[in-house]
Amino acid sequence: MNAVLADAATRGANRSRGRRLVAPAAASAVLLSLTIYNAQGDPYSAGHFPGCMWLGLTGMWCPGCGGLRATHELAHGDIAAAMALNPVVVVLILPMIAGGLLLWWANAWRGKPFPRIPLWAAIAVPVFLGVFWVLRNIPALEPFLAP
Repeated sequence: MNAVLADAATRGANRSRGRRLVAPAAASAVLLSLTIYNAQGDPYSAGHFPGCMWLGLTGMWCPGCGGLRATHELAHGDIAAAMALNPVVVVLILPMIAGGLLLWWANAWRGKPFPRIPLWAAIAVPVFLGVFWVLRNIPALEPFLAP
């Protein structure tokens, strides 16, 4: 199994830099396009974005509820409004996406394999999101954590 992984890593390192950068460039272009679309639209008007299926089915906030509106507010420079809508998206999710994308670019530039997610992060992030999910649905905390 390790030989297969090592062979795949070697194949990726042998490709030209331009070919190695295609995937992170495509991912960056998609994320930038989606961010621009989100910034140009009005996420507060009905029908611009789909509603949260979890909220529609259960009436409870999910960890991502308010994330699109928070990203919209960040794109317009309003950090306080973004934090009020979904602090986890602002403080954890978006920085993790940006950091992972930068690491992917750096590894592709140097000919290294796709960055691996550390085991501690693969465990801690879902646990943290689960705790946030529960806390934001406690009625006494809803004024502080609900979008």
